[in-house]
Amino acid sequence: MAGYKLGTIGVAGSIIGLAAIAAWLGLAHSCDPQGGEAVIAGRVVISPALADQVRPTDVLFVIVRRPGGTPRPVAAKRIENPTFPAPFEITNADVMVQGSELRGMVDVIARLDRDGQAGPAQPGDIEGRYAKNPTLPGGRDLEIVLDKVH
Repeated sequence: MAGYKLGTIGVAGSIIGLAAIAAWLGLAHSCDPQGGEAVIAGRVVISPALADQVRPTDVLFVIVRRPGGTPRPVAAKRIENPTFPAPFEITNADVMVQGSELRGMVDVIARLDRDGQAGPAQPGDIEGRYAKNPTLPGGRDLEIVLDKVH
């Protein structure tokens, strides 16, 4: 009986492992079924405690990166003079390297940037992350809360 349970657990673990590998490689749930295009969409909100720090010259960046990978974005969207909640949609048109695709497991981050320059966060920038990172492209209802001041 114990061997049977152990075997069942092993098979279940193998299935979960294969599903994780397929997701990581973008073989599962990587495209918007309606448009046939990879998409990550939602809205960025700002913590009420930080709302008074928004300036008209700030730029909002929504950044897609590989989890645990290099800090270089896979894709990014620049939104000038954002008003909150700020809707966003990132597709293959927003990838940073031509010919690559928005697929596989990703982290989605938003940064309200003071100087408007892409790059690492600077003092005064406000950042937030999707609470369910890492995620797969295909989601259209992501909410990112800007809640951390650098």
